[in-house]
Amino acid sequence: MSTKVNMRPEPDHNARRTAILAARPEVKELVGPSLATAWLGVGVVALQFGLAVALCHQPWWMVCLTAFCVGAFAVHCLNCIVHECTHNLVFRSPGANKAFALFVNLACLVPSAVGFRHYHLLHHHHFGVRGMDSDIPAGWEVRMVERRPLRKLLWLLFLPIVYAVIHPLHVRARLPRNIWLGLNVASCLLAVIAVAWFLGWPALLYLLLSTYLAVGPHPAGAHIVQEHIAFDGGSGMASYYGPLNFISVNLGFHLEHHDVPGIAGWRLPQLRRLAPDFYASHFHHRSRTEGLLRFIFDGRIGLDSRPIRELTARSAYTTS
Repeated sequence: MSTKVNMRPEPDHNARRTAILAARPEVKELVGPSLATAWLGVGVVALQFGLAVALCHQPWWMVCLTAFCVGAFAVHCLNCIVHECTHNLVFRSPGANKAFALFVNLACLVPSAVGFRHYHLLHHHHFGVRGMDSDIPAGWEVRMVERRPLRKLLWLLFLPIVYAVIHPLHVRARLPRNIWLGLNVASCLLAVIAVAWFLGWPALLYLLLSTYLAVGPHPAGAHIVQEHIAFDGGSGMASYYGPLNFISVNLGFHLEHHDVPGIAGWRLPQLRRLAPDFYASHFHHRSRTEGLLRFIFDGRIGLDSRPIRELTARSAYTTS
């Protein structure tokens, strides 16, 4: 019979942040946005639409191969830029960050920027709380998948739908219907129509498949299972120190990000260098692909291999 991976309680990020700033006050100088991320976003959006143009007369297998080898990583990069915008780490103005997130989301064709902002901020404020943190799987989901490799693989195949549709349905704080959501949906719908009309189905397939793979069973999407599902010695909060950080605005420095979310991704390695004693003992990943395979085939790991707390009356339903 398989046994569960032993888990430590998740870190208290408020206490850790206080301790880090007390021990290393120079960390405060790292806080703030980075305009360099905006230039990266413009370049990757141009790359995606440029590849869509180049592939509009290519056979389906070339479209799929390019989406797997290039497009998934490009959309992963765009998703990470949306993450930076969510924390207002590209521009100083929240409005400018929201608008830029909508812009980079265009190349994904699926309107996710506004929804991600809402649910990700809840994830930070109510980490691990079922009913408020959309990363937490439902009880029926855990029981259905169990710890069986084939079921975990199937779960990964449906992960974009699970994260975009199923998990948000279990969150008490609903996504507000406002002008930003309307603009997000309308702009992506116009992008879909324009690509289909002017470039045809191969280009549309390339962009949509890239978006699917960036969150699904692909090294680009592996961060979803690595960040908060506990592996050996894990606590439901792990970082990744590998080469994909170069295209993910250092999203892999995840423990560091939760400790001080006001630091732009490009400066997170500096946080780790300034306060190494706070991170040296924590479990971390060095390979996205290895983590994906471990999740599938390790019988000790399941969807509930993470700290989970139940919603209480004291939980607040607000984001900032």
